[in-house]
Amino acid sequence: MPIKGLSEQRRLPRLGKIRLGVKKKNQKGIEYPASTDYFVCPEEVQEIYGDKPKRLDVIIPVEDDEVWANQYYRQYSRTRGLVCKGDGETCRRMIDTDTGAIAGRDTKAVIWQEGLECKGRDCPDYKGKACQEVMNLQFMLPKVPGLGVWQIDTGSIHSIMNINNCAEMIRAMTGRVSWVPLVLSLEPTEVVNPEDGRKKTVYCMSLKYEGNAEQLLIASEKPRLQLLLSRPVDDEAPDDREISRHTPEKVVEAEAFTEDLIEDGWGNGSKAVVVEAQDVKEEPAPPIDLAWLQEQLKYLQSKKLALWSNANTLKKMNGITGKTAKTISEAVNNLSLAQAEAFVKEVNEMVEIA
Repeated sequence: MPIKGLSEQRRLPRLGKIRLGVKKKNQKGIEYPASTDYFVCPEEVQEIYGDKPKRLDVIIPVEDDEVWANQYYRQYSRTRGLVCKGDGETCRRMIDTDTGAIAGRDTKAVIWQEGLECKGRDCPDYKGKACQEVMNLQFMLPKVPGLGVWQIDTGSIHSIMNINNCAEMIRAMTGRVSWVPLVLSLEPTEVVNPEDGRKKTVYCMSLKYEGNAEQLLIASEKPRLQLLLSRPVDDEAPDDREISRHTPEKVVEAEAFTEDLIEDGWGNGSKAVVVEAQDVKEEPAPPIDLAWLQEQLKYLQSKKLALWSNANTLKKMNGITGKTAKTISEAVNNLSLAQAEAFVKEVNEMVEIA
């Protein structure tokens, strides 16, 4: 038989925390938090996304908002941590048993009191900036080793609203928000400082699905395992090839493939030729297999994804490299290895959900 009050309790194993700022010290040596425009991640996350990532691939593992997007008014103490938690109507507060006031640094004995009034933004502690809105966001990082959840805490009203709005929109379309491949990003947002009325730019979290509505509906119907697995990356030849495709006597390019490249945006339309090996200059291999790329783009275009037309793909790669290539072949050669790897990853993910 289960143990009442124990066996029915379930908690997601937490692998670690990702932060939205770093600790700095003022001239007096007092530490204070300073927000960043990137996620401050542990080493295992940095190994996948780099030192200062601004976007993370995430999956919400459960539907219960109380678990994955817990959000309340919260007040913290330097010495005692959380001392008050409320929802705008009632709160749970740590009370000094001697004074009846909220527990402080000099408090000797405390008791937690339930059901006290929470005035929200009208509370003197909120107006005094001791209390604020806080969301504890929990999610899985499917590309990072480990089975469990990661947590980010935010006190940004804009981040909280962005995440709630996205979750509501996805649920309205699919009936759920869990086990849908999403992206958590930090994006510049213009806000008005309530103290001086001036506009300023801050970085807020946004939770979003990067495909179109049709792709979202398809993704929401896929089994969980299929969401975690990506298509194989086939941009590198296997090590166990029995014979080289390029013989020492001649180098032959398949004319059918060359004619395919004549399509708008790919190449210059030159016909395939057979040349003697000594006449061939060895050129460095392009960072992306053009035959593979053409096959993937044709598939995406067959799904009516206008963002992956030849013209838009060329524009996308030029934006990555900062150069103005006139053909996709030329744009591919402009990519660095790191840029090519990221682009291949993006194509594979789009094909997977298309």
